[in-house]
Amino acid sequence: MRKWGNRISGIYSVDADSLTVGLKFQDGSRGMVSLRDIFESPKGLAAEILMGGVFDKCFVELGALAWPNGYELCPDALKDWLVSQKRHEKSKAA
Repeated sequence: MRKWGNRISGIYSVDADSLTVGLKFQDGSRGMVSLRDIFESPKGLAAEILMGGVFDKCFVELGALAWPNGYELCPDALKDWLVSQKRHEKSKAA
């Protein structure tokens, strides 16, 4: 069952080359989240982030992942992606 109302408490790593961000959530979970699906073929504000070279300027604003141009990603979606990516990595390793 999904838990809604997740909040990001911090960022511990950003890699613009691999389009990943290391996030810490308020529940204590943490991990590297790939944002490749969003930024490989970006549109609108996501495209501005890459064109401006500011992917690594992300920050936490009110529990969400944000960039200086106003683009924000939902912490619930990011937590879901993190869990899904970890499951996928485990199944590949098995």
